[in-house]
Amino acid sequence: MRRTTQAALLLAATVTMMAAFAGVAAGPAAATTYPPPSVHLQCTAAPVNGALHGSVCALASGQTTAPNNYSATIAATRVNLPYPVTFTLTAGSLPPGLTMSTQSATSVVIAGNPAKAGTFNFTIKANVGSHVSTLTYQITVTVQGPPDQLVCSPSVNGGFVENGVCILPDAVIGLAYQGHLVTSHQAGGTLSVVSGALPPGLVLPATFTGAGDIVGGTPTDPGVQPGRNFTVQGTGDQGQPLYQACTILVDQNLPLAINASGGTNLTGTVGQSFAQNFFLSGGAGPYTWSLASGQLPPGLALQTFSDPRDANDELAGTPTAAGTYTFTMRLADYAGQQATQQFTATISK
Repeated sequence: MRRTTQAALLLAATVTMMAAFAGVAAGPAAATTYPPPSVHLQCTAAPVNGALHGSVCALASGQTTAPNNYSATIAATRVNLPYPVTFTLTAGSLPPGLTMSTQSATSVVIAGNPAKAGTFNFTIKANVGSHVSTLTYQITVTVQGPPDQLVCSPSVNGGFVENGVCILPDAVIGLAYQGHLVTSHQAGGTLSVVSGALPPGLVLPATFTGAGDIVGGTPTDPGVQPGRNFTVQGTGDQGQPLYQACTILVDQNLPLAINASGGTNLTGTVGQSFAQNFFLSGGAGPYTWSLASGQLPPGLALQTFSDPRDANDELAGTPTAAGTYTFTMRLADYAGQQATQQFTATISK
């Protein structure tokens, strides 16, 4: 048996290291690709964007009554893969009358004339060699017109859609609450909470008639989590799927007030950009700011800073005339409370 000395080990390590550096200097035979190659199916569709219902991508709806020509594009992204994507139907079925056709390097078109009403789920696999992505899609076909769906808008239920989530009006601890989950057909259906949880004290009936279901009750103290996220799922008047992620914020029972801790005397300069936010406390959102009396400096106007549930909460623009301007702001919340506060803006030349 040959004895390997420490010196021999050191020499071997040195030779190996030198070889490695030599390889780097000369350029590796097979460099590692970054980012690593991959393929990913997307939840977008033509002519409108798809919507992700949990793990299911709901595509645009179709109808059996003319004009019933249908087309939706399923797209995939590929990273560091020069070859085209292959699309395959691996589970479920397309609505009768529709087929997968017109494949390009990164997409496939589902087109045709829907022949049967119903809701159809199917799974598509996209692959480039051994790189694979799968996603389940859904197409709802009606006899005529769009399928029943939950509606979230300020004019319908006081809600705002942000990143696909319906932000319902705030609830207040100890006060009776109704959050409306309105359907487009307004003809009844079923709904249940399938993930998350309603705020403590609120319930959702399993079935409803008319315009929609109601999250109702008297909220209790939610503890350290004032905002509750939950997802409702069910069926509309003709069995079409209903799905919506929602949020309800539970506020402390405090009077609405304009928070002027930053001062009520504003300053600006003609020709220089100006922006001042207004702040509040208490009440229940959504909130709306408006000019109650007086005059805003010329060149300045009310606008929404970021959250549409705090409308017109910023005075912004570029002043065009010097002077001192006194005005009163009015704040209103969803429950009908109001508060006012006088401000003075001094604009210098």
